[in-house]
Amino acid sequence: MAVAKVMISLPKEFLAEIDHVAREEHRTRSELLREAARLYLQVRRAVPRDDPRIRQAVAVQDRLAAEDRAVSWDSTAALRGWRGWR
Repeated sequence: MAVAKVMISLPKEFLAEIDHVAREEHRTRSELLREAARLYLQVRRAVPRDDPRIRQAVAVQDRLAAEDRAVSWDSTAALRGWRGWR
């Protein structure tokens, strides 16, 4: 299998969490991200796009994402707060 390298930008806190999980699972960062992408693609293929409930849920998520971009809100910090992490 041919391998291509890609460069992506991630928030530092998100990358730190990825690195933490990779260490816990005795994986490299690349292995963890490959597996995450593989699972995302499997789920994406499995979702019935013509289901009106799915379309409605996606529309709600898109609206919330648009609202989130309108204000300066750190979702990672919020999740950590909800989980009790600081």
